[in-house]
Amino acid sequence: MVAVLNAMERKESSKKARKKGFVTCNVYGPGVERNMDLQIDNREVNKFLKGHSVGAKTKLKVNGNELLCIVKEIQYGPVNRNPLHIDFYTSSQDEVVRIRVPLLYKEREQLARENLVLNILEDEIEIQGTLGVLPEFIEINVSKMKEKSTITVGDINLPEGVRVLSDRDEVVARIVRAGAESDETESGEETEPGEEE
Repeated sequence: MVAVLNAMERKESSKKARKKGFVTCNVYGPGVERNMDLQIDNREVNKFLKGHSVGAKTKLKVNGNELLCIVKEIQYGPVNRNPLHIDFYTSSQDEVVRIRVPLLYKEREQLARENLVLNILEDEIEIQGTLGVLPEFIEINVSKMKEKSTITVGDINLPEGVRVLSDRDEVVARIVRAGAESDETESGEETEPGEEE
């Protein structure tokens, strides 16, 4: 279910809005006639960001209308890391959008039981599709993977109507035996030229 954020058009400066407890926002794209300066209650934004980030889908409720959007950028304060500003992109339901979405590797505890380690090389990929079908994230179950197995972009299952833009041959993760990498390093150090002399 897509989260709904209650926004209102901003009539004053960003500084004044933030002092009153709002996070400033901007919504743009083919889904609106004009770019809109908005503000959302800080508490509502913080609750939303506990489970969402850049690339997440949400609905903005503005002036009685709901706009299906994607979070394009989040600006945080340099010291307290509180959200200051969010850019939202909205489009018609049938327009193709390209975004980067996170990869969530599930059932990793099963690998630990087998003394295996998941070596993550990429934690997101680029995809495209219409707003209605784009996922917020992609889950990959690694519980049945064996030592030396690899996961490429082409191995990832995507929802119908979603196309991957990242290189399909790119390796995003591999399975290794726990301690295998350090063993290889130690072995390499023992056979360095000149050490036997």
